Amino acid sequence: MRETRYVHRLPVTTPTLFPAVSTNVYLIVDQSEAVIVDAGYDDPASAQAIVSYLQSLGEVAVKGIVLTHHHKDHSPGAKRLVEQLQCPIVCHPFETESIEEQIHPYSITSPLEDGDTLQVGDVALLILHAPGHTRGHLNLWLEQERLLFTGDNVVGEGTTWIGPPDGNLTDYLSTLRRLQTLDPAIIAPGHGDMIRNPQEKIQFVIQRRLEREQQIIRLLTDQPLTVAELTELIYQGQVHPSVMWVAERTVIGHLDKLMSESKVRQLGQHFQLMQ
Repeated sequence: MRETRYVHRLPVTTPTLFPAVSTNVYLIVDQSEAVIVDAGYDDPASAQAIVSYLQSLGEVAVKGIVLTHHHKDHSPGAKRLVEQLQCPIVCHPFETESIEEQIHPYSITSPLEDGDTLQVGDVALLILHAPGHTRGHLNLWLEQERLLFTGDNVVGEGTTWIGPPDGNLTDYLSTLRRLQTLDPAIIAPGHGDMIRNPQEKIQFVIQRRLEREQQIIRLLTDQPLTVAELTELIYQGQVHPSVMWVAERTVIGHLDKLMSESKVRQLGQHFQLMQ
């Protein structure tokens, strides 16, 4: 579906995390050129739907597929797309190894670094290295429409998870504050509908993470607790059982941040506040 003058959003069904049931694939189109942002899961029906939509736009040359990060609901679909479109696949170098395992025998054509630009007709897409959800997560900024593609850093419903193996909460909060300074008019998230109140949404995500941190500190004030005990106290009855493992990783992400700040220490399987 067309969302703005230049941007089309195609939600494709993927095995993502509840409550999301789809991943957004974006087409940025101008003057018969296009760039695809993310590719969804390795699913032939989804790939064909994307190609058919492109064909419905007329003669459009795809200049490349930009993958925001390596998670399986965003990247593997690039393999089936490139089989038909014969275009480059690009990502941040930190994501290259994981993505190339998913798209074999294809490979990443070139790395994208912070500050790079991609030209689509008269539209320039600024590449932002936006770590936090993953080390090499990319966001994209479309200045002409003040539109920000956030991948999984900001999602349409709720908040994203930040934790091991390669999530970092300190990086994530820094990324969110950087995104705020852009003052976007619209956010194009990795999951869910377009976000029309970007500053409010980003501040909500920041506040949610800070409140969760304070909740962990309060719980550890009374006694040392394990990750499992903290997760149960915080999330039991609050999230779907299928994503409790993600909740646990989020708790670990918070504990890692607190330990790096010398606010919490680990003793065996238990965590306690520093005196």
